Amino acid sequence: MTSPPDDTLVFPPGDYVSPGFRRVAPDACFPFMATVDDLNTITWPYYRRWIPHIFRSDRRSPLIGFVSRDEAHILYNTALRCQGQRALEIGCWMGWSACHLALGGVTLDVVDPLLANPAIHASVLASLTAAGVHEHVRLVPEASPAAVMRLHASETPRWGCIFIDGNHDRPGPLHDAMTAPAVAAPDALVLFHDLASPEVAEGLDYLRDQGWNTMLYQTVQIMGVAWRGAARPVDHVPDPRIVWTLPDHLAGYRVCGVPAA
Repeated sequence: MTSPPDDTLVFPPGDYVSPGFRRVAPDACFPFMATVDDLNTITWPYYRRWIPHIFRSDRRSPLIGFVSRDEAHILYNTALRCQGQRALEIGCWMGWSACHLALGGVTLDVVDPLLANPAIHASVLASLTAAGVHEHVRLVPEASPAAVMRLHASETPRWGCIFIDGNHDRPGPLHDAMTAPAVAAPDALVLFHDLASPEVAEGLDYLRDQGWNTMLYQTVQIMGVAWRGAARPVDHVPDPRIVWTLPDHLAGYRVCGVPAA
């Protein structure tokens, strides 16, 4: 089992974590996780390689990254606020983000078609088991949004926390976001990863246009949150060593921890 949360955990400079966050380090539960030193090997056009935060991936698929340490702690600390609630993750890759959510104390449903691959399913399950959270995570090897709507129709869950990090190609993120108003609890929040991509940002735009409150987190790949009702997102301070910028498609959004212009 991974070590319990420890606010005194010290990470290297490339593993920035916002002040005020509780800290956790489930690294030992992911034996195939490795640091990618040559960021020029990453070909995704929206990767912000100029930000000096450590990029980690699974050695078996080195060009697909995990959420950064900073981003993982946004997930973990958000989940701590939602302890005891049902949560939904759309797209978990090799389980790094799912592990942080589950360590925060939510009961997690993970929808990811890649889990239909026996090797990936076994690897994710092994990591979650090593972290001691597997009994609180259900792995659903299906594609969203169809699987999300199927679960909602058959069980009528109302997820209080939703993390969208699945298919990044248009219209995938938008379709995932469009399920949220129907399946989320009255007091709920929805987190997005990789908003550096305008195609992913269409999901956050949709919830904003539906009247949800919205905000950005300045991280390597830019995270965002939409919330309604009594739900409240965590506060985050961007790494002060970095001169942060936003792509044009995110102009107009409030950025957490950054004074309004």
